[in-house]
Amino acid sequence: MTILHLDFETRGVLDLKYVGLHNYARDPDTDVWCMAYAFNDDEPWLWLPGEGINPRVFDHVEAGGAVHAWNAGFEYEIWNEICVPRYGFTKLSIEQVYCTQSMANAMAFPGKMEDAAYAFGVDFQKDTEGRALMMRMTRPRAPLGKKLDEYIATRQGELVWWNEPEKLARLGEYCKSDVRVERAVGQCVMPLSAKERRVWLLDRKINRRGVHVDLESARGAVKIAEEVKAACNAKLAEVTGGQVQAVTAVASLKDWMVTQGVSTDSLNKQAVIDMLSEDDEPISDKLPDAVRQALLLRQESGKASNAKFNVMLRAAGDDSRLRHMYYYHGAYSGRWAGRLVQTHNLPRDMPPPQTVERILALVRKGDWRAIDMIYGPPLTMLSKCLRAFFTVPPGSKLVHGDWSNVESRGDAWFAGEQWKLDAFRAADAKTGPGLYELAYARMFNVPVESVKDPSEERQLGKVAELAFARGGGVGSFRTMGRAYPDMRVQDMDDEKINGFKEAWRDVHPRIAGARNDKGYRKGGTWNEIYDAAVAACLHEGEEFKCGHPGRQATYRKVGSFLWCLLPSGRAICYPYPKLLEGQYRNELTYMCVPSPEDRKKGKIVQDDMNSSNWVRVGTYGGALFGQIVQGFCRDFLADLLLWLDDNGAAIVMHTHDDANVEVPAALAEGARGAMEDRMRVVPAWAVDFPLYAKCSVLDRYGK
Repeated sequence: MTILHLDFETRGVLDLKYVGLHNYARDPDTDVWCMAYAFNDDEPWLWLPGEGINPRVFDHVEAGGAVHAWNAGFEYEIWNEICVPRYGFTKLSIEQVYCTQSMANAMAFPGKMEDAAYAFGVDFQKDTEGRALMMRMTRPRAPLGKKLDEYIATRQGELVWWNEPEKLARLGEYCKSDVRVERAVGQCVMPLSAKERRVWLLDRKINRRGVHVDLESARGAVKIAEEVKAACNAKLAEVTGGQVQAVTAVASLKDWMVTQGVSTDSLNKQAVIDMLSEDDEPISDKLPDAVRQALLLRQESGKASNAKFNVMLRAAGDDSRLRHMYYYHGAYSGRWAGRLVQTHNLPRDMPPPQTVERILALVRKGDWRAIDMIYGPPLTMLSKCLRAFFTVPPGSKLVHGDWSNVESRGDAWFAGEQWKLDAFRAADAKTGPGLYELAYARMFNVPVESVKDPSEERQLGKVAELAFARGGGVGSFRTMGRAYPDMRVQDMDDEKINGFKEAWRDVHPRIAGARNDKGYRKGGTWNEIYDAAVAACLHEGEEFKCGHPGRQATYRKVGSFLWCLLPSGRAICYPYPKLLEGQYRNELTYMCVPSPEDRKKGKIVQDDMNSSNWVRVGTYGGALFGQIVQGFCRDFLADLLLWLDDNGAAIVMHTHDDANVEVPAALAEGARGAMEDRMRVVPAWAVDFPLYAKCSVLDRYGK
């Protein structure tokens, strides 16, 4: 098969990462420096604007030939939005585009091309000088700084580019080198399965459609945030007697706190929460009043989620739609990752819809003092209302579908924890208690009727579920518990939390294993998974199953990769597995892109191949369990998205457990019913999974 490999180098006045691909590719000052291209293993050619191009390129595209690129969504947009109208290129269809980056991601390899090349062992020369030149040439030589902002606002003035012949020649060589590396990596990766190819194409479709955002309210939110932060700074200067002029002046604030008898190593978000919650009340009476006021001012003005409003304003298109927010296979399990406005980590404690509308009306008026007086700290309320900024255009409605506790159900289903599966079904039918009430009741052997909603007992049951289901212990419990200040996790000693952990494990014997007379746990799905993965590494080519019969995962090592075939039929890849000698048994390790948690928890294992973005990590049964469950729950979502698209739905947003479609208002209720019915259908591979969802018709996104 003939494949056309290509790579663009571009220039523009806009910052691609700042404004997003949609706006960048459509800006009149964005243009192409050069395009390198090659057919199969041929030496790359270079095309420059104004020059001729090998006619074979357009013949190939017109015939529907395959086009491969790294981060192919970028090449697709530049080709169609710039090269087609300006330089007469033949229009490129997304169905003929293949993304080598996405194929590498699906095998758990790095998303940055040079890191992926290193990880695959591709022989290439890292061109630091060429990359630095490329980065310089993407923006104008003049005007610079503030003058460039003025040019963007007025589009008046002269732009000077880095277009000296020697620089253009050097950039062209760099571009051709990228084609060679992409092609070499492409020969190492496995193509996406037919189904995942459909998912990738749909991902492109969703990203290009985008979601409508309330820009008027976003503008009001940005203005309020600026005014509130200025007021917080002024108040902080007053509280500290002029010694600290801004809430961001961390060093000065620490020094001043020492003069008040309070010393701290950190003033990050969690440190401030802990200091303000160190007594029995949410706000401590032990802190000096001035320090307490200063910390509250820093806490209020430092709402990181409010930065998303600026992203909305700069990245939304002329039609008020925000695009390219989803990154295919961004997580190890296959989940999507977020880009621009991170829709996967929006605050969940949103007020009721009527309250949201009242708050947003005040936001648009810029009346933050009224918000403060009626509803509470204005930046906190803006953060809580963030979901509501995703909307629909006039005449449309948002149909929102949300699966209930899908991963917790997945844990119980895969492990065969029958009592829990029965409990989910009873809760869905309104004939039994909620999961968190039941979790507490079983852990501490009390009547479930005594656990109220809300209550501290239910809260503890919830945190235990979140912290312990994937093999977590004291650290996980403390991390999860910090989201609930009234639980006072900082006052609990490790022994007490360990007691919670063992109580949770005792009532989940199929997941965690049952304790024997000596207190050791035997069996359980965590151990089954780990043993299967280790056995697969020891016996290459053989299959080893784990999980409850009829819903199992299968491990098999083939060459340099350990594969885990999920019950859904999709496989997770573990590159370069290696068994190392451990204290009690073999330690399973593999290479991956390290997460912040890997670095923080010391999971990185010494290996000669380790680099800054490619390291060896150790794993354990609970972590593998989490990847399996998260993986097949992701496939529930992928199946739903494909079904919605096949039925003509305009998907505009999705997260790990929900999907959102934009529909004409008159069709909304019918679409809601059809979507809810479909979301409750259990696929053939997930027999007896207690899948449950609710769908609703909304004007604004919410939970």
